[in-house]
Amino acid sequence: MKKTILALTAVPFLLSADVIPAINSKGGALVMPQGKLKAEIKQINFDRKNMFNKTNEVQNRESLDATANITLVSLYYGLSDETSIGVMVPYKNIEATASLGGNAVEIQNKGLGDILLIARHVLMPMQEWGFQLSVDGGLKLPTGSTNGSFKVSPPIANGVNTPLPTQMGTGEFEYKLGVGVTKMISDSWEASAHTMYTYRPKAHNDYDFGDELSLDLATTKAVTKQFNIGVEYNFIYNTKTSMGSDTNAQLRAMLPFKAFSGESGYITPQIEFLPFAKPKIHFGFGVSFLSNYNLKEYQPLEKRRYIFRMGYLF
Repeated sequence: MKKTILALTAVPFLLSADVIPAINSKGGALVMPQGKLKAEIKQINFDRKNMFNKTNEVQNRESLDATANITLVSLYYGLSDETSIGVMVPYKNIEATASLGGNAVEIQNKGLGDILLIARHVLMPMQEWGFQLSVDGGLKLPTGSTNGSFKVSPPIANGVNTPLPTQMGTGEFEYKLGVGVTKMISDSWEASAHTMYTYRPKAHNDYDFGDELSLDLATTKAVTKQFNIGVEYNFIYNTKTSMGSDTNAQLRAMLPFKAFSGESGYITPQIEFLPFAKPKIHFGFGVSFLSNYNLKEYQPLEKRRYIFRMGYLF
Protein backbone atom coordinates (compact mmCIF):
# COMPACT_ATOMS: atom_id res chain seq x y z
CA MET A 1 0.00 0.00 0.00
CA LYS A 2 1.15 3.56 -0.60
CA LYS A 3 0.92 6.20 2.13
CA THR A 4 -2.02 8.60 1.91
CA ILE A 5 -3.02 11.67 3.91
CA LEU A 6 -6.39 11.54 5.64
CA ALA A 7 -8.30 14.79 6.29
CA LEU A 8 -10.92 15.46 8.91
CA THR A 9 -12.87 18.11 10.80
CA ALA A 10 -10.69 18.63 13.86
CA VAL A 11 -7.38 16.94 13.06
CA PRO A 12 -6.14 15.31 9.81
CA PHE A 13 -4.16 12.10 10.04
CA LEU A 14 -2.12 9.68 8.02
CA LEU A 15 -2.57 5.99 7.40
CA SER A 16 -1.55 3.55 4.65
CA ALA A 17 -4.67 3.62 2.50
CA ASP A 18 -6.18 5.36 -0.51
CA VAL A 19 -9.10 6.84 1.38
CA ILE A 20 -9.95 10.21 2.99
CA PRO A 21 -11.83 10.18 6.34
CA ALA A 22 -15.33 11.66 6.65
CA ILE A 23 -15.81 15.41 6.24
CA ASN A 24 -17.37 16.08 9.68
CA SER A 25 -15.75 13.35 11.72
CA LYS A 26 -12.69 13.86 13.87
CA GLY A 27 -10.82 11.14 12.04
CA GLY A 28 -11.11 8.39 14.62
CA ALA A 29 -7.58 7.66 15.84
CA LEU A 30 -5.44 8.69 12.87
CA VAL A 31 -2.39 10.95 13.21
CA MET A 32 -0.04 12.89 10.95
CA PRO A 33 3.36 11.28 10.28
CA GLN A 34 6.47 12.82 11.78
CA GLY A 35 7.58 16.02 10.06
CA LYS A 36 4.50 16.31 7.81
CA LEU A 37 2.41 19.52 7.65
CA LYS A 38 -1.21 19.66 6.51
CA ALA A 39 -3.34 22.73 5.71
CA GLU A 40 -7.11 22.62 5.45
CA ILE A 41 -9.87 25.11 4.70
CA LYS A 42 -13.48 24.21 5.48
CA GLN A 43 -16.60 26.22 4.72
CA ILE A 44 -19.84 25.48 6.62
CA ASN A 45 -23.18 27.10 5.77
CA PHE A 46 -26.62 26.68 7.33
CA ASP A 47 -29.93 28.49 7.90
CA ARG A 48 -32.00 28.53 11.07
CA LYS A 49 -35.64 29.23 10.19
CA ASN A 50 -37.24 26.41 12.15
CA MET A 51 -37.98 26.21 15.88
CA PHE A 52 -38.05 23.07 18.01
CA ASN A 53 -38.92 22.04 21.56
CA LYS A 54 -38.17 18.59 22.96
CA THR A 55 -38.97 16.14 20.11
CA ASN A 56 -41.33 18.44 18.20
CA GLU A 57 -40.98 21.09 15.53
CA VAL A 58 -43.07 24.06 16.71
CA GLN A 59 -44.25 27.42 15.43
CA ASN A 60 -41.60 30.04 14.72
CA ARG A 61 -43.33 32.65 16.90
CA GLU A 62 -40.73 35.38 16.39
CA SER A 63 -40.25 34.80 12.61
CA LEU A 64 -36.57 34.05 13.18
CA ASP A 65 -34.55 33.99 9.96
CA ALA A 66 -30.85 33.34 10.61
CA THR A 67 -27.91 32.42 8.38
CA ALA A 68 -24.41 31.35 9.43
CA ASN A 69 -21.29 31.09 7.28
CA ILE A 70 -18.27 29.67 9.10
CA THR A 71 -14.78 29.35 7.63
CA LEU A 72 -12.26 27.11 9.42
CA VAL A 73 -8.56 27.44 8.57
CA SER A 74 -6.47 24.66 10.10
CA LEU A 75 -2.85 23.55 10.29
CA TYR A 76 -1.66 20.16 11.59
CA TYR A 77 1.84 18.84 12.17
CA GLY A 78 3.29 15.46 13.09
CA LEU A 79 5.64 15.72 16.06
CA SER A 80 6.27 11.98 15.77
CA ASP A 81 4.55 9.00 14.17
CA GLU A 82 2.47 8.71 17.35
CA THR A 83 1.69 12.37 18.13
CA SER A 84 0.10 15.19 16.12
CA ILE A 85 -0.68 18.78 17.04
CA GLY A 86 -2.97 21.26 15.33
CA VAL A 87 -4.59 24.68 15.39
CA MET A 88 -8.04 25.66 14.06
CA VAL A 89 -8.91 29.31 13.38
CA PRO A 90 -12.62 30.06 12.74
CA TYR A 91 -14.06 33.13 11.06
CA LYS A 92 -17.83 33.58 11.53
CA ASN A 93 -20.44 35.60 9.67
CA ILE A 94 -23.86 35.46 11.34
CA GLU A 95 -26.96 37.36 10.21
CA ALA A 96 -30.42 37.14 11.76
CA THR A 97 -33.74 38.95 11.88
CA ALA A 98 -36.65 38.41 14.27
CA SER A 99 -39.65 40.18 15.78
CA LEU A 100 -39.48 40.52 19.56
CA GLY A 101 -42.06 42.37 21.62
CA GLY A 102 -43.29 44.21 18.53
CA ASN A 103 -39.77 45.39 17.67
CA ALA A 104 -37.80 44.30 14.62
CA VAL A 105 -34.43 42.90 15.73
CA GLU A 106 -31.50 42.58 13.35
CA ILE A 107 -28.14 40.96 14.10
CA GLN A 108 -25.06 41.17 11.89
CA ASN A 109 -22.05 39.74 13.69
CA LYS A 110 -18.85 38.71 11.96
CA GLY A 111 -15.25 38.24 12.96
CA LEU A 112 -12.64 35.91 14.40
CA GLY A 113 -14.01 33.12 16.60
CA ASP A 114 -12.37 31.16 19.41
CA ILE A 115 -9.13 29.47 18.28
CA LEU A 116 -8.71 25.77 19.11
CA LEU A 117 -5.40 24.05 19.95
CA ILE A 118 -5.55 20.25 19.70
CA ALA A 119 -3.18 17.30 20.18
CA ARG A 120 -3.55 13.56 19.59
CA HIS A 121 -1.43 10.63 20.74
CA VAL A 122 -1.67 7.00 19.62
CA LEU A 123 -2.06 4.45 22.43
CA MET A 124 -2.58 1.30 20.32
CA PRO A 125 -1.01 1.45 16.83
CA MET A 126 -2.58 -0.12 13.76
CA GLN A 127 0.39 -2.27 12.82
CA GLU A 128 0.35 -4.07 16.17
CA TRP A 129 -3.36 -4.37 16.93
CA GLY A 130 -5.15 -4.34 13.57
CA PHE A 131 -6.91 -1.14 14.63
CA GLN A 132 -5.74 2.16 16.06
CA LEU A 133 -6.71 3.79 19.35
CA SER A 134 -5.77 7.34 20.33
CA VAL A 135 -6.48 10.00 22.94
CA ASP A 136 -7.02 13.73 22.31
CA GLY A 137 -6.59 16.87 24.38
CA GLY A 138 -7.73 20.33 23.36
CA LEU A 139 -7.79 23.93 24.60
CA LYS A 140 -10.08 26.57 23.13
CA LEU A 141 -8.77 30.13 23.50
CA PRO A 142 -11.13 33.08 24.18
CA THR A 143 -10.08 34.99 21.05
CA GLY A 144 -13.59 35.70 19.72
CA SER A 145 -15.49 38.91 20.50
CA THR A 146 -18.20 38.73 23.19
CA ASN A 147 -19.93 42.04 22.50
CA GLY A 148 -22.51 40.72 20.02
CA SER A 149 -25.90 42.10 21.06
CA PHE A 150 -29.34 43.21 19.99
CA LYS A 151 -29.28 46.33 17.89
CA VAL A 152 -32.81 46.93 19.20
CA SER A 153 -33.77 45.44 22.57
CA PRO A 154 -37.29 44.14 23.16
CA PRO A 155 -39.27 46.22 25.69
CA ILE A 156 -39.09 43.40 28.23
CA ALA A 157 -35.30 43.82 28.36
CA ASN A 158 -35.65 47.29 29.92
CA GLY A 159 -33.17 48.84 27.51
CA VAL A 160 -30.39 46.31 28.15
CA ASN A 161 -28.61 44.96 25.07
CA THR A 162 -28.72 41.27 25.96
CA PRO A 163 -25.65 39.23 24.87
CA LEU A 164 -26.49 36.38 22.52
CA PRO A 165 -25.07 33.01 21.47
CA THR A 166 -24.53 34.69 18.08
CA GLN A 167 -21.45 36.40 19.53
CA MET A 168 -18.07 35.34 18.12
CA GLY A 169 -16.72 33.77 21.33
CA THR A 170 -17.52 32.81 24.91
CA GLY A 171 -14.88 34.95 26.62
CA GLU A 172 -13.48 31.98 28.56
CA PHE A 173 -11.17 29.00 28.02
CA GLU A 174 -12.72 25.62 27.17
CA TYR A 175 -11.15 22.19 27.76
CA LYS A 176 -11.54 19.09 25.58
CA LEU A 177 -10.79 15.39 26.07
CA GLY A 178 -11.44 12.75 23.43
CA VAL A 179 -10.90 9.11 22.44
CA GLY A 180 -10.90 7.73 18.89
CA VAL A 181 -10.60 4.39 17.09
CA THR A 182 -9.99 3.56 13.43
CA LYS A 183 -10.21 0.22 11.61
CA MET A 184 -9.12 -0.45 8.02
CA ILE A 185 -11.64 -2.84 6.50
CA SER A 186 -9.55 -3.02 3.33
CA ASP A 187 -6.83 -0.95 1.63
CA SER A 188 -9.53 1.42 0.31
CA TRP A 189 -12.18 1.30 3.03
CA GLU A 190 -11.97 2.68 6.58
CA ALA A 191 -14.34 2.98 9.51
CA SER A 192 -13.91 5.17 12.58
CA ALA A 193 -15.53 6.29 15.82
CA HIS A 194 -14.70 9.24 18.04
CA THR A 195 -16.12 10.75 21.20
CA MET A 196 -15.16 14.04 22.85
CA TYR A 197 -16.16 15.86 26.03
CA THR A 198 -15.93 19.66 26.24
CA TYR A 199 -15.96 21.46 29.59
CA ARG A 200 -17.15 25.07 29.35
CA PRO A 201 -16.89 27.35 32.40
CA LYS A 202 -19.40 30.19 32.62
CA ALA A 203 -18.59 32.76 30.00
CA HIS A 204 -18.62 36.55 29.69
CA ASN A 205 -21.51 38.19 31.62
CA ASP A 206 -22.03 34.91 33.50
CA TYR A 207 -23.41 33.38 30.29
CA ASP A 208 -23.44 29.56 30.36
CA PHE A 209 -23.07 27.76 27.01
CA GLY A 210 -23.24 24.31 28.64
CA ASP A 211 -20.87 21.33 28.58
CA GLU A 212 -20.84 19.13 25.48
CA LEU A 213 -20.48 15.45 24.61
CA SER A 214 -20.09 14.46 20.94
CA LEU A 215 -20.01 11.13 19.11
CA ASP A 216 -18.98 10.60 15.47
CA LEU A 217 -19.42 7.33 13.56
CA ALA A 218 -18.10 7.33 10.00
CA THR A 219 -17.03 5.19 7.08
CA THR A 220 -15.46 6.18 3.76
CA LYS A 221 -14.37 4.17 0.71
CA ALA A 222 -12.24 4.92 -2.34
CA VAL A 223 -14.37 3.86 -5.33
CA THR A 224 -11.82 5.05 -7.93
CA LYS A 225 -8.35 6.62 -7.79
CA GLN A 226 -9.96 10.08 -7.89
CA PHE A 227 -13.20 9.65 -5.92
CA ASN A 228 -14.12 8.64 -2.38
CA ILE A 229 -17.65 8.31 -1.07
CA GLY A 230 -18.72 8.15 2.56
CA VAL A 231 -21.42 8.53 5.15
CA GLU A 232 -21.32 9.49 8.81
CA TYR A 233 -23.50 10.06 11.84
CA ASN A 234 -22.72 12.99 14.14
CA PHE A 235 -24.37 13.17 17.55
CA ILE A 236 -24.08 15.97 20.08
CA TYR A 237 -25.45 16.41 23.60
CA ASN A 238 -25.29 19.76 25.39
CA THR A 239 -26.26 20.43 29.00
CA LYS A 240 -28.89 23.07 29.75
CA THR A 241 -27.67 26.62 29.19
CA SER A 242 -28.16 29.86 31.09
CA MET A 243 -28.11 33.49 29.93
CA GLY A 244 -26.74 34.62 33.27
CA SER A 245 -27.42 37.94 34.93
CA ASP A 246 -28.33 39.86 31.76
CA THR A 247 -31.75 38.24 31.32
CA ASN A 248 -34.65 36.74 33.26
CA ALA A 249 -37.05 33.81 32.92
CA GLN A 250 -39.69 35.84 31.08
CA LEU A 251 -37.20 37.26 28.58
CA ARG A 252 -35.51 33.90 28.08
CA ALA A 253 -38.81 32.22 27.23
CA MET A 254 -39.47 34.62 24.37
CA LEU A 255 -35.97 34.77 22.90
CA PRO A 256 -35.40 32.57 19.85
CA PHE A 257 -31.63 33.17 20.14
CA LYS A 258 -30.31 30.52 22.52
CA ALA A 259 -27.19 28.42 22.77
CA PHE A 260 -27.93 24.80 21.85
CA SER A 261 -29.08 22.54 24.70
CA GLY A 262 -30.31 18.96 24.43
CA GLU A 263 -29.32 16.42 21.80
CA SER A 264 -29.33 16.20 18.02
CA GLY A 265 -28.03 13.88 15.32
CA TYR A 266 -27.12 14.44 11.66
CA ILE A 267 -26.47 12.00 8.80
CA THR A 268 -24.01 13.21 6.16
CA PRO A 269 -23.52 11.59 2.75
CA GLN A 270 -20.43 12.97 1.03
CA ILE A 271 -17.96 12.78 -1.82
CA GLU A 272 -14.23 13.54 -2.05
CA PHE A 273 -12.31 14.41 -5.21
CA LEU A 274 -8.57 13.81 -5.62
CA PRO A 275 -7.83 15.59 -8.93
CA PHE A 276 -4.37 14.08 -9.41
CA ALA A 277 -5.25 10.65 -8.00
CA LYS A 278 -3.05 11.49 -5.01
CA PRO A 279 -4.05 12.89 -1.60
CA LYS A 280 -1.62 15.82 -1.73
CA ILE A 281 -4.63 17.97 -2.65
CA HIS A 282 -8.28 16.98 -2.29
CA PHE A 283 -11.72 18.56 -2.29
CA GLY A 284 -14.75 17.34 -0.36
CA PHE A 285 -18.46 18.17 -0.27
CA GLY A 286 -21.19 16.91 2.04
CA VAL A 287 -24.72 17.70 3.17
CA SER A 288 -25.75 17.00 6.78
CA PHE A 289 -29.43 16.16 7.30
CA LEU A 290 -31.09 16.43 10.71
CA SER A 291 -32.08 12.87 11.71
CA ASN A 292 -33.06 13.06 15.38
CA TYR A 293 -33.36 15.63 18.18
CA ASN A 294 -34.58 16.10 21.73
CA LEU A 295 -34.08 19.68 22.92
CA LYS A 296 -34.27 20.98 26.45
CA GLU A 297 -36.25 24.12 25.57
CA TYR A 298 -37.70 26.20 22.73
CA GLN A 299 -34.83 27.01 20.35
CA PRO A 300 -33.77 27.05 16.68
CA LEU A 301 -32.03 24.21 14.87
CA GLU A 302 -30.85 23.85 11.29
CA LYS A 303 -32.34 21.05 9.20
CA ARG A 304 -29.39 20.94 6.79
CA ARG A 305 -25.73 21.96 6.76
CA TYR A 306 -23.60 22.32 3.65
CA ILE A 307 -19.88 21.59 4.02
CA PHE A 308 -17.01 22.11 1.59
CA ARG A 309 -13.35 21.45 2.37
CA MET A 310 -9.98 21.60 0.65
CA GLY A 311 -6.88 19.90 2.02
CA TYR A 312 -3.23 20.24 1.03
CA LEU A 313 -0.21 18.26 2.24
CA PHE A 314 3.11 20.11 2.24
